[in-house]
Amino acid sequence: MSKKAFHIYNIIIFLLLLAFNSLALFGAIISEGDVYSYIWLTTGLSFVFWVIFYIVQFLRSDKVWRISWFIIMVVLLFFWQTGLGASLSKMIF
Repeated sequence: MSKKAFHIYNIIIFLLLLAFNSLALFGAIISEGDVYSYIWLTTGLSFVFWVIFYIVQFLRSDKVWRISWFIIMVVLLFFWQTGLGASLSKMIF
């Protein structure tokens, strides 16, 4: 896979993350009438994680390095978005 393909895959993940977080915030506004700080923290940190992993993937030009960090990013963001982030954020706030 080329460097351009990795950029495309990362942008696709970012757009999915943006869509999911927008739906989560919209659902929180409708159901609770307000967006609590732990929800903002969860959605905000997911973008921070994406940026960190995006930068780490391109530190080295090795394809195995990029594929490995891309898979780690997808798995971590999946668990973060499906409840781990909200659980940790509720513990903090």
